[in-house]
Amino acid sequence: MNRRHFFRQSGVIAGTAVIAGAATPASLASVPQHNEAKKQIGLQLYSLRDDMRKDPDGTLKAVAGMGYQLLESYGYRDRQYFGKTPSDFKKQLADLGMKMTSSHTGFNVYASDTDAAWDAVKQNMEDTRMAGAKWIVQAGYPGSRYTRLDEVKKLAATFNRIGELAKTFGLNFAYHNHTDEFNAIERQIPYQKYIELTDKELVTFQMDIGHVANVMGDYVGYLIKYPGRFRTLHIRDTDLTTKAPTEFGEGDVRLNEVFALFPTPGSGLEDYFVEQEGYKYEPRISVGKCYEYLDKAGFVKW
Repeated sequence: MNRRHFFRQSGVIAGTAVIAGAATPASLASVPQHNEAKKQIGLQLYSLRDDMRKDPDGTLKAVAGMGYQLLESYGYRDRQYFGKTPSDFKKQLADLGMKMTSSHTGFNVYASDTDAAWDAVKQNMEDTRMAGAKWIVQAGYPGSRYTRLDEVKKLAATFNRIGELAKTFGLNFAYHNHTDEFNAIERQIPYQKYIELTDKELVTFQMDIGHVANVMGDYVGYLIKYPGRFRTLHIRDTDLTTKAPTEFGEGDVRLNEVFALFPTPGSGLEDYFVEQEGYKYEPRISVGKCYEYLDKAGFVKW
């Protein structure tokens, strides 16, 4: 049920996750509500992709009511976020007591290294800046069909170029992993090579804890081995036997060990985002429970 390479330049390809049914008015009453958020818990809005497609305004109000203050967007298209201009979207979130700190997107420069493709990257970055974000994140793995190590090296060089350009817009570029980049090429793990071959001042990595747990298991080891490279995280839980996403606290991910590495914002991690792709409950209820779990967890300090 992984979200995979569904981003195209200024557009979205349909994800592969099975979407639970939309919440009914009666069920929405049981969504956990919070008057104020004491912790800076973020949400990747893809967690509520079906709700966002049907009723983005109502869904954002519900998310604010759960207590989330930070959001990571997806689906940037035609210079808009969910049908709104960057400035209008920023204002809408501010009126709800939230802000978009990160945007998941995709670029066409990997396949088409042209001036037009790079101009589109610049336009995307300008809109991301105008929306108030500080992160622009490559959300899918553009090298899923790579078979040679020289292709891996070329992609790392492209990441550096994107990161350098992002700096000129006051943004940070991050790469979000799935699972294909852990398939060995010439006895090398591409993901590890991307970390080693990119400039730490230009490229950061948004580890998806659940994906790394499913494919490698040693997510904590990566965080320890490469300090400072993981400045944002996607937090999720997973059943390591079935590889299926679970509700928080019901799977095998050791979130307490992850957060023990990041006791303060100054230690490297700046933002973390809930991404829930599988549900035992209706999506809004599940996402509300995610907030409630982290809000109550003593090992989550901020």
